[in-house]
Amino acid sequence: MDRLERLLDLVHVLQTSRRPVSLSELKDRFDDYSDGSDEAVRRKFERDKAELARIGIVLRYDGDEDEPGYWVDTEATYLPELELDEDDRALLATAAQAALADPSFPHRSALRLALGKLGADADDARGRIQIGYGASDGARDGGLVEVLASALAARKRVTVLYKKAGADEATARDVDPYGLFLKRGAWYFVGHDHRSGEVRMFRVARIESATPNDKKPGTPDFAIPDDFDLESTMRSSPLHYLVHEPAVAKVRVDPEVAFLVEREWGAPDDNGIHTFTTTYLDHVVDQVLALGARAELLAPADARAVVRHALERIVTAHRGAAR
Repeated sequence: MDRLERLLDLVHVLQTSRRPVSLSELKDRFDDYSDGSDEAVRRKFERDKAELARIGIVLRYDGDEDEPGYWVDTEATYLPELELDEDDRALLATAAQAALADPSFPHRSALRLALGKLGADADDARGRIQIGYGASDGARDGGLVEVLASALAARKRVTVLYKKAGADEATARDVDPYGLFLKRGAWYFVGHDHRSGEVRMFRVARIESATPNDKKPGTPDFAIPDDFDLESTMRSSPLHYLVHEPAVAKVRVDPEVAFLVEREWGAPDDNGIHTFTTTYLDHVVDQVLALGARAELLAPADARAVVRHALERIVTAHRGAAR
């Protein structure tokens, strides 16, 4: 009997029994528990309990003298029945439709399964909804986000190959994942970077690979600090995301459109130049490109080179389309 089969059978036995089941009874029912010393069997059972707890199935021990044993705590394990009317299901389906339409959304199959259990079908939504948060980083992110999300749930350290803007090669980073979020069409991965010794943010589109630590899969590698607040990180300006080392950016902007960036960049000088410090140059590059011919990134030089490269690609694409 493999472990998954044993776990399923164990849940079935404990959940269908009308009284708590002792470990000695489980030893009689399961061949996997019958071999070895009492201590070895208990350790195996405790590992199975921990694995079930990890996936949300809670086992309790009842020490009653007459009938001591284990049972499944249904209140702690299962959610209460959810009453949904037709409007509720339609609203869920419409919201889910927007998520399923995003190629970077990593949990399509799980979402469709959950909707099916609730009797809400995303394909039958009453209307279509579009989330105007900008272009997604693409379907490639979906697989990476799923890997990172699994590592986050299990509290396992991840080795990522990350390529900074303007860098020739990706570098390996060991990161303890603290959170993931989607903002303006881009996925971000936040965690303790062992290379810098600080909490850093990584744009998933710049991660070439992510490999979770596979040693001791049932044991967390770290604990998320109590003072870490993902929500405040999400609300902060992208200029201050800890993606790169601090750099001073200088951007010349036409006066007619300066109001679009003054809130983040501050007021310009007499020459129309905004000077500010950022730890996320990719965001500045995106903002400059969005302003088109109305803005020019003057510094730093490596970010200016990224803008130049992006504009050259646009020109080349238009020339090819015109032929």
